[in-house]
Amino acid sequence: MLTMSKTDNKYFYPLTWLRAFAAFFVVISHCIRATQVKYALNDEISYFMPLTFFNLGEFGVCLFFALSGCTLYLSNRKKISNLASFSPFIVKRFFRIWPAFAISLIIYILFIEVFKLYYTSDPSLWIAGFLKPYTFTNVLQYLSLTFNFTAPKYLFIGPYWSLPVEFQFYVLLPLTILLMKYTKQLTIIPLMFSVVMYMIYFYSPFVITDYKVFSLAFIFFGGVILGAALERFKKNIPLKTSGYLLIAIVILISSLRFTLEYVAITPLGVILNYNTYGFIALFCLFITLKTTTATRQTKFLVFLHEYGTISYSIYLFHMLFIGIGVLLIIHFEIYGDNLKLIFLVSFTLLGSYLFSKMSYKFIEMPSIKAGRYFASFFERDSK
Repeated sequence: MLTMSKTDNKYFYPLTWLRAFAAFFVVISHCIRATQVKYALNDEISYFMPLTFFNLGEFGVCLFFALSGCTLYLSNRKKISNLASFSPFIVKRFFRIWPAFAISLIIYILFIEVFKLYYTSDPSLWIAGFLKPYTFTNVLQYLSLTFNFTAPKYLFIGPYWSLPVEFQFYVLLPLTILLMKYTKQLTIIPLMFSVVMYMIYFYSPFVITDYKVFSLAFIFFGGVILGAALERFKKNIPLKTSGYLLIAIVILISSLRFTLEYVAITPLGVILNYNTYGFIALFCLFITLKTTTATRQTKFLVFLHEYGTISYSIYLFHMLFIGIGVLLIIHFEIYGDNLKLIFLVSFTLLGSYLFSKMSYKFIEMPSIKAGRYFASFFERDSK
């Protein structure tokens, strides 16, 4: 979810563009969820058909996992050659995600106190998850990136759930790459990891808070498989054609979601779940890998690249702006169907974008540099 898309030290722009759409889906999904309720008696439940086509937060997370597996394999396949090379990789990944996460957690802990003071609506609503009680032990569990095993779900903000899952995939990746090298089995090894971890999820032999690290491993390792097969792919899909294909996929998923949610008897989760989204995400990744890079960068593509680059900060901080936006909705009575939704979407997209640009510059980039510095001590030993 968190790496910049590189292939042999060159940005593979289409992957970063896809990451931008993944972040956008997550933000829109949470905005819609926060407005499909009434915050007062004279309020209305928001429903704006065009935006519901982007209500694909779960799909966005699956795209992040697939992209991570692919880009991390491509950027580290030559660097990981023995057991000693594991340490610098883990150090870099830790510094890539933990400092920004820790700072965001501090910000949310402070914001929760503000939210408690000014939130006057129904405490059972989704956005009122900010009111969930937590302990100092819970804070330490979250900071350790093990809270999917040990701590209550969805404290502070819901999107945090994917961070320990992602980091635990990082821990497994060096071993995966090393086994792929020694056995020459570029497909079998990551496939084996996927199957074994899904079987652990299926049989659930021990009690933990959340089994997603096991159930969603096939998406991450599917990305690894596609990354390993990259050299066999001919980049023969024009950018415009690829764009049309991806738009068609989004429309298809959204139409199916709408049909299942509002028309069909079949429960939504039976057909559209993380398994379905995961395989569709891998197919989208496959299309993206075969896409030819544009020779001329339009303003829209430049913006997509920037949005994809700062997508980790957007993922971390968009809930802050949704929370602030809801407080503004309540206290300024920005009620009504379309008005409430359009306000929250606009406020969140703009606020999280501007804030994430600063976060990337002043938090993420220094953390990346620190990770490279500390990893260099281990890299000397691995050579």
